[in-house]
Amino acid sequence: MKFRKYLASLLAGAILITSLYGCSMPFTSDNTSDNSSEISYIPFDNKAATTEDIIQFIIQSMENNNNECDIFVADDKLIDANEWLTQISGIEQIKCEYRRVKDGYNMVITYDCWDNYAIMKAYNSDNTSQLNDRQLELYNKYIEILSEVTSPQKSDYENELAIHDYLVSHITYIDNGGSTFNAYDALINGEAVCSGYTESFKTFMDMLGIENYTLSGTAGNQQHIWNVVKLGDDWYHVDVTWDDPVGSSSEYIDHGYFNISDADMAIDHTWESAVNTASPANGYIYTYPVQAKLQSVNTQKEFDNYILRCIRNRVKHIEFTTTADLDIKSAVSNAGTQLSYAYKTTNRTNYTLYSVTFTDKKQVTCYMCLYQAL
Repeated sequence: MKFRKYLASLLAGAILITSLYGCSMPFTSDNTSDNSSEISYIPFDNKAATTEDIIQFIIQSMENNNNECDIFVADDKLIDANEWLTQISGIEQIKCEYRRVKDGYNMVITYDCWDNYAIMKAYNSDNTSQLNDRQLELYNKYIEILSEVTSPQKSDYENELAIHDYLVSHITYIDNGGSTFNAYDALINGEAVCSGYTESFKTFMDMLGIENYTLSGTAGNQQHIWNVVKLGDDWYHVDVTWDDPVGSSSEYIDHGYFNISDADMAIDHTWESAVNTASPANGYIYTYPVQAKLQSVNTQKEFDNYILRCIRNRVKHIEFTTTADLDIKSAVSNAGTQLSYAYKTTNRTNYTLYSVTFTDKKQVTCYMCLYQAL
């Protein structure tokens, strides 16, 4: 969402406020002339010529445990709190007050950080003395979950998958309009919107030493935020939120948005990011179908036999790939068993993901994820 920035008269100032909240993530701006009256007319010492300069000043301020940063810019086009928010991991809300001064503008930037920032400082220093009670509770929860589902003996991929599956299993997507935006709500209260899933996943990746960054953009006609991770030499998108669909009652976890490429993500997500441009997500080796070694089913006859074996063996969860145009209704009918079923699809550049749930009279469930090549 772009800001409508305006500069008041020479003596007046303005305020820009933006928040990275929820999957609707409302960006708000307020332009006034009274709150900026205390800003100095003398150009600040921190002088930024580019957006990158501004971001580095803010990051340095964060590292110094400050929540305010004073910067002078000559060009008002650089006053864009939305851009700073999307490029700096760990900031939850940012506000910029600015005033016209000689040869440019003085900006007073204040911000609220994710708990992730303080928690990672404590984790890396092995010192929790600077954490408040809320952060300490969340820190201990992170350590508890890491001990429960990850291991130094596992690969980065295995630990990443374990964290993804834990979050999907233990968090419910709920947008209550104001208190489910962060990792505390996600991990302690079990409720979150996309920013809560994303902050939680990022912190786990940081703790595991897996290189990562966050992306914000749009998905489903709403503003949205998700993660990108580096495994081996390649980057992959991970959208934990979209693998935890609203209203899903399945006991099985979706992986349709786990470790996918830019091309696949761009089917239903949009974004603009200099970080992504520099580090595009084009990995293949650590995609879920490859790592899970999904069976390939290439004819209707193979498909019929596969479904029949599933039903006879009471297998509850099946995942496989296909290059054929398969008929699910026919396969179920040919199995000779009275089953009800429901399915959903997720489009990809080279396949379509089918999720099919079967239930017989004894309530035995067969859940199938079908990757069908286009």
